[in-house]
Amino acid sequence: MRRFLPSLITVAIIVTLSVFQRDLLRDIFHRLSDIQPLGFIPLLAAGCAVIVARGLFLRACSPGITLRQSITADQTALAAGYGIAVGGGAIGTAMRIHMFTKWGLTSQAIATSIVATAVVPSFTTWGLPILVLIGPFIAGNTNTVETIALCAGVVLVTTSAIFWWIALRWPWVFSLVGRIGYMLRTLLLRRLPARFWRTRKLAERTTPQKFTEELRLSLAQLIRRRGLMIIASSGSTLLASFLALWVSAQLFGAVGLSLVECVIAFSLIRVLVALSPIPGAVGIAELGLIALLENAGLSTLDATGTTILYRFLTWFLPIVVGTVLWWRYSHTRQEKNNGSLRNDNPQFQDPSGSVRLHG
Repeated sequence: MRRFLPSLITVAIIVTLSVFQRDLLRDIFHRLSDIQPLGFIPLLAAGCAVIVARGLFLRACSPGITLRQSITADQTALAAGYGIAVGGGAIGTAMRIHMFTKWGLTSQAIATSIVATAVVPSFTTWGLPILVLIGPFIAGNTNTVETIALCAGVVLVTTSAIFWWIALRWPWVFSLVGRIGYMLRTLLLRRLPARFWRTRKLAERTTPQKFTEELRLSLAQLIRRRGLMIIASSGSTLLASFLALWVSAQLFGAVGLSLVECVIAFSLIRVLVALSPIPGAVGIAELGLIALLENAGLSTLDATGTTILYRFLTWFLPIVVGTVLWWRYSHTRQEKNNGSLRNDNPQFQDPSGSVRLHG
Protein backbone atom coordinates (compact mmCIF):
# COMPACT_ATOMS: atom_id res chain seq x y z
CA MET A 1 0.00 0.00 0.00
CA ARG A 2 2.78 2.45 0.92
CA ARG A 3 4.43 1.87 -2.46
CA PHE A 4 1.61 3.73 -4.18
CA LEU A 5 1.40 6.65 -1.74
CA PRO A 6 2.43 9.32 -4.30
CA SER A 7 -0.17 8.08 -6.77
CA LEU A 8 -2.81 7.95 -4.04
CA ILE A 9 -1.97 11.50 -2.97
CA THR A 10 -2.26 12.66 -6.58
CA VAL A 11 -5.63 10.95 -6.96
CA ALA A 12 -6.79 12.47 -3.65
CA ILE A 13 -5.84 15.96 -4.84
CA ILE A 14 -7.67 15.46 -8.15
CA VAL A 15 -10.76 14.11 -6.39
CA THR A 16 -10.71 16.99 -3.90
CA LEU A 17 -10.46 19.55 -6.67
CA SER A 18 -13.19 17.77 -8.62
CA VAL A 19 -15.55 18.01 -5.65
CA PHE A 20 -14.73 21.41 -4.16
CA GLN A 21 -13.14 23.21 -7.13
CA ARG A 22 -15.18 21.85 -10.01
CA ASP A 23 -15.55 25.22 -11.71
CA LEU A 24 -11.81 25.84 -11.40
CA LEU A 25 -10.94 22.54 -13.07
CA ARG A 26 -13.47 23.20 -15.82
CA ASP A 27 -11.92 26.59 -16.53
CA ILE A 28 -8.44 25.02 -16.60
CA PHE A 29 -9.63 22.34 -19.01
CA HIS A 30 -11.21 24.95 -21.31
CA ARG A 31 -8.01 27.03 -21.21
CA LEU A 32 -5.88 24.01 -22.14
CA SER A 33 -8.34 22.98 -24.85
CA ASP A 34 -7.89 26.34 -26.54
CA ILE A 35 -4.15 25.74 -26.98
CA GLN A 36 -3.23 24.49 -30.44
CA PRO A 37 -1.35 21.15 -30.58
CA LEU A 38 1.77 22.89 -31.89
CA GLY A 39 1.62 25.18 -28.89
CA PHE A 40 2.67 22.30 -26.64
CA ILE A 41 5.99 21.91 -28.48
CA PRO A 42 7.78 24.50 -26.27
CA LEU A 43 6.46 22.67 -23.20
CA LEU A 44 7.82 19.33 -24.40
CA ALA A 45 11.10 21.04 -25.37
CA ALA A 46 11.38 22.40 -21.81
CA GLY A 47 10.74 18.90 -20.45
CA CYS A 48 13.45 17.47 -22.70
CA ALA A 49 15.82 20.22 -21.55
CA VAL A 50 15.28 19.17 -17.93
CA ILE A 51 16.00 15.52 -18.80
CA VAL A 52 19.18 16.37 -20.72
CA ALA A 53 20.41 18.79 -18.04
CA ARG A 54 19.99 16.15 -15.34
CA GLY A 55 21.82 13.67 -17.55
CA LEU A 56 24.69 16.09 -18.07
CA PHE A 57 25.01 16.54 -14.32
CA LEU A 58 25.09 12.79 -13.66
CA ARG A 59 27.61 12.32 -16.47
CA ALA A 60 29.85 15.05 -14.99
CA CYS A 61 29.82 13.22 -11.65
CA SER A 62 30.36 9.79 -13.22
CA PRO A 63 33.45 9.58 -15.43
CA GLY A 64 33.25 6.60 -17.77
CA ILE A 65 29.62 6.76 -18.91
CA THR A 66 28.00 8.41 -21.91
CA LEU A 67 25.23 11.01 -21.90
CA ARG A 68 22.78 8.40 -23.12
CA GLN A 69 23.67 6.08 -20.26
CA SER A 70 23.47 8.88 -17.69
CA ILE A 71 19.99 9.87 -18.89
CA THR A 72 18.87 6.24 -18.68
CA ALA A 73 20.22 5.80 -15.15
CA ASP A 74 18.88 9.14 -13.92
CA GLN A 75 15.37 8.81 -15.30
CA THR A 76 14.90 5.21 -14.16
CA ALA A 77 16.03 6.21 -10.66
CA LEU A 78 13.57 9.12 -10.70
CA ALA A 79 10.75 6.85 -11.87
CA ALA A 80 11.42 4.49 -8.96
CA GLY A 81 11.73 7.32 -6.44
CA TYR A 82 8.58 9.13 -7.56
CA GLY A 83 6.52 5.99 -8.06
CA ILE A 84 7.33 4.37 -4.69
CA ALA A 85 6.80 6.49 -1.59
CA VAL A 86 8.66 4.39 0.99
CA GLY A 87 12.03 3.05 -0.14
CA GLY A 88 11.71 4.46 -3.64
CA GLY A 89 14.89 6.47 -3.34
CA ALA A 90 16.84 3.43 -2.18
CA ILE A 91 15.43 1.35 -5.03
CA GLY A 92 16.34 4.07 -7.51
CA THR A 93 19.89 4.19 -6.16
CA ALA A 94 20.11 0.40 -6.37
CA MET A 95 18.99 0.54 -10.01
CA ARG A 96 21.66 3.13 -10.75
CA ILE A 97 24.34 0.99 -9.06
CA HIS A 98 23.17 -2.02 -11.07
CA MET A 99 23.45 -0.11 -14.35
CA PHE A 100 26.83 1.41 -13.51
CA THR A 101 28.16 -2.04 -12.61
CA LYS A 102 26.97 -3.49 -15.91
CA TRP A 103 28.58 -0.60 -17.76
CA GLY A 104 31.96 -1.38 -16.22
CA LEU A 105 32.36 1.29 -13.53
CA THR A 106 34.36 0.31 -10.46
CA SER A 107 32.78 0.28 -7.02
CA GLN A 108 34.91 3.30 -6.08
CA ALA A 109 33.68 5.29 -9.09
CA ILE A 110 30.09 4.36 -8.31
CA ALA A 111 30.40 5.42 -4.67
CA THR A 112 32.02 8.70 -5.71
CA SER A 113 29.20 9.39 -8.16
CA ILE A 114 26.51 8.69 -5.56
CA VAL A 115 28.11 10.98 -2.99
CA ALA A 116 28.69 13.77 -5.51
CA THR A 117 25.15 13.65 -6.91
CA ALA A 118 23.75 13.74 -3.38
CA VAL A 119 25.89 16.60 -2.05
CA VAL A 120 26.25 19.07 -4.93
CA PRO A 121 22.50 19.66 -5.54
CA SER A 122 22.09 20.67 -1.90
CA PHE A 123 24.50 23.56 -2.50
CA THR A 124 22.67 24.75 -5.62
CA THR A 125 19.20 24.24 -4.10
CA TRP A 126 19.97 26.28 -0.98
CA GLY A 127 22.34 28.62 -2.79
CA LEU A 128 19.68 29.82 -5.23
CA PRO A 129 17.54 31.56 -2.55
CA ILE A 130 20.69 33.28 -1.30
CA LEU A 131 21.46 34.71 -4.74
CA VAL A 132 17.84 35.64 -5.42
CA LEU A 133 16.84 37.05 -2.03
CA ILE A 134 19.99 38.71 -0.75
CA GLY A 135 19.24 41.94 -2.64
CA PRO A 136 15.59 42.26 -1.55
CA PHE A 137 16.62 41.32 2.02
CA ILE A 138 19.16 44.14 2.20
CA ALA A 139 16.53 46.50 0.82
CA GLY A 140 14.01 45.25 3.40
CA ASN A 141 11.56 43.88 0.83
CA THR A 142 11.39 40.22 1.88
CA ASN A 143 8.54 38.60 3.77
CA THR A 144 8.86 36.15 6.66
CA VAL A 145 9.02 33.00 4.52
CA GLU A 146 11.66 34.50 2.22
CA THR A 147 13.74 35.68 5.19
CA ILE A 148 13.64 32.23 6.79
CA ALA A 149 14.65 30.57 3.50
CA LEU A 150 17.52 33.02 3.07
CA CYS A 151 18.86 32.57 6.61
CA ALA A 152 18.51 28.80 6.46
CA GLY A 153 20.30 28.75 3.11
CA VAL A 154 23.22 30.80 4.44
CA VAL A 155 23.60 28.54 7.48
CA LEU A 156 23.31 25.26 5.56
CA VAL A 157 25.57 26.25 2.67
CA THR A 158 28.24 27.67 4.98
CA THR A 159 28.15 24.67 7.31
CA SER A 160 28.22 22.15 4.46
CA ALA A 161 31.06 23.95 2.71
CA ILE A 162 33.18 24.00 5.88
CA PHE A 163 32.42 20.35 6.64
CA TRP A 164 33.32 19.07 3.18
CA TRP A 165 36.44 21.23 3.00
CA ILE A 166 37.65 19.68 6.26
CA ALA A 167 36.56 16.16 5.26
CA LEU A 168 38.36 16.24 1.92
CA ARG A 169 41.46 18.03 3.15
CA TRP A 170 42.15 15.89 6.23
CA PRO A 171 41.49 12.14 6.43
CA TRP A 172 40.16 11.91 10.00
CA VAL A 173 36.47 12.39 9.04
CA PHE A 174 36.43 9.57 6.51
CA SER A 175 38.64 7.49 8.81
CA LEU A 176 36.01 7.83 11.52
CA VAL A 177 33.36 6.64 9.08
CA GLY A 178 35.61 3.73 8.15
CA ARG A 179 36.08 2.73 11.78
CA ILE A 180 32.34 2.79 12.33
CA GLY A 181 31.91 0.64 9.23
CA TYR A 182 34.51 -1.80 10.54
CA MET A 183 32.68 -2.06 13.87
CA LEU A 184 29.39 -2.75 12.09
CA ARG A 185 31.10 -5.35 9.90
CA THR A 186 32.52 -7.09 12.98
CA LEU A 187 29.13 -7.04 14.68
CA LEU A 188 27.47 -8.45 11.57
CA LEU A 189 29.92 -11.34 11.34
CA ARG A 190 29.37 -12.17 15.03
CA ARG A 191 25.59 -12.16 14.85
CA LEU A 192 25.03 -13.57 11.36
CA PRO A 193 24.25 -17.33 11.38
CA ALA A 194 26.59 -19.65 9.52
CA ARG A 195 23.87 -20.69 7.08
CA PHE A 196 24.08 -17.25 5.49
CA TRP A 197 27.51 -18.08 4.21
CA ARG A 198 27.26 -15.98 1.06
CA THR A 199 26.52 -12.84 3.04
CA ARG A 200 29.30 -13.67 5.50
CA LYS A 201 31.75 -14.19 2.67
CA LEU A 202 30.77 -10.86 1.12
CA ALA A 203 31.17 -9.07 4.47
CA GLU A 204 34.57 -10.67 5.06
CA ARG A 205 35.85 -9.29 1.78
CA THR A 206 34.91 -5.72 2.66
CA THR A 207 37.54 -3.30 3.98
CA PRO A 208 35.61 -0.25 5.24
CA GLN A 209 38.62 1.77 6.38
CA LYS A 210 40.48 1.34 3.11
CA PHE A 211 37.32 1.99 1.12
CA THR A 212 36.51 5.28 2.86
CA GLU A 213 40.06 6.57 2.43
CA GLU A 214 39.99 5.70 -1.27
CA LEU A 215 36.58 7.39 -1.50
CA ARG A 216 38.00 10.59 -0.01
CA LEU A 217 40.85 10.63 -2.50
CA SER A 218 38.49 9.84 -5.36
CA LEU A 219 36.14 12.69 -4.41
CA ALA A 220 39.05 15.12 -4.15
CA GLN A 221 40.32 14.03 -7.55
CA LEU A 222 36.86 14.38 -9.08
CA ILE A 223 36.56 17.93 -7.77
CA ARG A 224 39.99 18.88 -9.08
CA ARG A 225 39.33 17.47 -12.53
CA ARG A 226 35.63 18.15 -13.00
CA GLY A 227 34.69 20.69 -10.34
CA LEU A 228 33.71 23.45 -12.75
CA MET A 229 31.89 21.01 -15.00
CA ILE A 230 29.90 19.62 -12.06
CA ILE A 231 28.94 23.08 -10.80
CA ALA A 232 27.97 24.25 -14.29
CA SER A 233 25.90 21.15 -15.03
CA SER A 234 24.21 21.36 -11.63
CA GLY A 235 23.36 24.97 -12.36
CA SER A 236 21.99 23.94 -15.75
CA THR A 237 19.48 21.66 -14.04
CA LEU A 238 18.15 24.66 -12.09
CA LEU A 239 18.03 26.75 -15.26
CA ALA A 240 16.19 24.02 -17.17
CA SER A 241 13.71 23.50 -14.33
CA PHE A 242 13.04 27.23 -14.11
CA LEU A 243 12.58 27.34 -17.87
CA ALA A 244 9.96 24.60 -17.50
CA LEU A 245 8.07 26.71 -14.93
CA TRP A 246 8.27 29.88 -17.02
CA VAL A 247 7.15 28.09 -20.20
CA SER A 248 4.27 26.50 -18.28
CA ALA A 249 3.10 29.93 -17.13
CA GLN A 250 3.41 31.45 -20.59
CA LEU A 251 1.69 28.54 -22.33
CA PHE A 252 -1.23 28.62 -19.91
CA GLY A 253 -1.55 32.35 -20.42
CA ALA A 254 -0.83 33.41 -16.85
CA VAL A 255 -1.17 37.16 -16.38
CA GLY A 256 0.66 39.24 -13.79
CA LEU A 257 3.77 37.10 -13.24
CA SER A 258 7.06 38.96 -13.58
CA LEU A 259 10.34 37.22 -14.25
CA VAL A 260 11.73 38.25 -10.85
CA GLU A 261 8.70 36.97 -8.93
CA CYS A 262 8.84 33.72 -10.92
CA VAL A 263 12.48 33.22 -9.96
CA ILE A 264 11.69 33.83 -6.28
CA ALA A 265 8.77 31.39 -6.35
CA PHE A 266 10.94 28.81 -8.10
CA SER A 267 13.77 29.13 -5.59
CA LEU A 268 11.38 28.67 -2.66
CA ILE A 269 9.58 25.68 -4.16
CA ARG A 270 12.95 24.00 -4.73
CA VAL A 271 13.67 24.35 -1.02
CA LEU A 272 10.22 22.99 -0.17
CA VAL A 273 10.77 19.94 -2.41
CA ALA A 274 14.17 19.34 -0.80
CA LEU A 275 12.60 19.37 2.68
CA SER A 276 9.74 17.04 1.79
CA PRO A 277 9.95 13.46 3.15
CA ILE A 278 7.93 12.22 0.16
CA PRO A 279 9.90 11.65 -3.07
CA GLY A 280 9.00 14.38 -5.51
CA ALA A 281 7.12 16.22 -2.72
CA VAL A 282 3.81 15.04 -4.16
CA GLY A 283 0.98 17.13 -2.78
CA ILE A 284 3.29 19.47 -0.87
CA ALA A 285 4.93 20.89 -3.99
CA GLU A 286 1.62 21.44 -5.78
CA LEU A 287 -0.06 23.28 -2.91
CA GLY A 288 3.12 25.21 -2.11
CA LEU A 289 3.69 26.33 -5.70
CA ILE A 290 0.07 27.44 -6.11
CA ALA A 291 0.37 29.53 -2.92
CA LEU A 292 3.70 31.03 -4.03
CA LEU A 293 2.40 31.91 -7.49
CA GLU A 294 -0.72 33.50 -6.00
CA ASN A 295 1.53 35.50 -3.69
CA ALA A 296 3.49 36.57 -6.78
CA GLY A 297 0.34 38.09 -8.28
CA LEU A 298 -1.37 35.31 -10.24
CA SER A 299 -5.03 34.43 -9.96
CA THR A 300 -6.01 31.04 -8.53
CA LEU A 301 -6.87 29.86 -12.04
CA ASP A 302 -3.51 30.87 -13.52
CA ALA A 303 -1.53 29.57 -10.52
CA THR A 304 -3.26 26.18 -10.54
CA GLY A 305 -3.02 25.74 -14.32
CA THR A 306 0.66 26.69 -14.33
CA THR A 307 1.34 24.27 -11.49
CA ILE A 308 -0.40 21.40 -13.29
CA LEU A 309 1.69 21.91 -16.43
CA TYR A 310 4.92 22.34 -14.47
CA ARG A 311 4.37 19.24 -12.34
CA PHE A 312 3.53 17.30 -15.47
CA LEU A 313 7.05 18.04 -16.69
CA THR A 314 8.89 17.53 -13.40
CA TRP A 315 6.92 14.66 -11.84
CA PHE A 316 4.76 12.73 -14.29
CA LEU A 317 7.07 12.90 -17.32
CA PRO A 318 10.10 11.36 -15.50
CA ILE A 319 7.93 8.43 -14.39
CA VAL A 320 6.89 7.74 -17.99
CA VAL A 321 10.33 8.31 -19.51
CA GLY A 322 12.10 6.37 -16.75
CA THR A 323 9.75 3.40 -17.10
CA VAL A 324 10.25 3.28 -20.86
CA LEU A 325 14.05 3.56 -20.55
CA TRP A 326 14.17 0.83 -17.89
CA TRP A 327 12.09 -1.45 -20.10
CA ARG A 328 14.39 -0.73 -23.03
CA TYR A 329 17.49 -1.31 -20.93
CA SER A 330 16.17 -4.62 -19.57
CA HIS A 331 14.97 -5.73 -23.01
CA THR A 332 18.35 -4.91 -24.59
CA ARG A 333 20.23 -6.81 -21.89
CA GLN A 334 17.94 -9.81 -22.32
CA GLU A 335 18.58 -9.82 -26.06
CA LYS A 336 22.33 -9.68 -25.48
CA ASN A 337 22.18 -12.51 -22.96
CA ASN A 338 19.88 -14.80 -24.93
CA GLY A 339 20.76 -13.80 -28.48
CA SER A 340 18.30 -12.21 -30.83
CA LEU A 341 18.59 -15.08 -33.30
CA ARG A 342 18.01 -18.77 -32.79
CA ASN A 343 21.04 -20.88 -31.96
CA ASP A 344 20.09 -23.56 -34.45
CA ASN A 345 20.26 -21.28 -37.47
CA PRO A 346 23.01 -22.80 -39.65
CA GLN A 347 24.02 -19.53 -41.27
CA PHE A 348 25.30 -18.26 -37.90
CA GLN A 349 27.40 -21.35 -37.17
CA ASP A 350 31.14 -21.03 -36.66
CA PRO A 351 33.02 -22.54 -39.62
CA SER A 352 34.68 -25.04 -37.28
CA GLY A 353 31.26 -26.29 -36.21
CA SER A 354 32.13 -26.04 -32.52
CA VAL A 355 30.98 -22.54 -31.51
CA ARG A 356 27.76 -20.81 -32.49
CA LEU A 357 27.85 -17.13 -33.37
CA HIS A 358 24.91 -15.03 -32.28
CA GLY A 359 23.61 -11.95 -34.02
